[in-house]
Amino acid sequence: MRKTVLAGSMCLMVFTGASGAYAETTDKDCADFSSRQEMMQFWYSNGYSAINDPHRLDGDGDGLACEVSKSEYDAFVAAQAGDANGGTAPATEAAEGEKLPATASRNPLIMLMGAGAAAAGSLLLFRRKRQEA
Repeated sequence: MRKTVLAGSMCLMVFTGASGAYAETTDKDCADFSSRQEMMQFWYSNGYSAINDPHRLDGDGDGLACEVSKSEYDAFVAAQAGDANGGTAPATEAAEGEKLPATASRNPLIMLMGAGAAAAGSLLLFRRKRQEA
């Protein structure tokens, strides 16, 4: 019985440790960008905003990453929209079939692993109660 609990504990530590390592290697900070242009390109291309900031680049929650000025970011967005439209007026809607921003997380997988661990613990508990009775 102790071997089963020990094996389950080891599996849980390995799985949760692996997910933590994944999060650490993909997290971005303002210092990770070589220029403000690169940072704004990353922010813009992923569709981040004040309410969608998985890297926590917007410290004050104003929708601007790494404390870039509003006018600087607006000029960048206008330039990006102009490039996308061949130099014409900014687009108002995304084109159909356009690439989606990378906003997915591994949380559903972690929740599933937690539910599996809880189920395994419940089975072990019921098995032990049945053996003692």
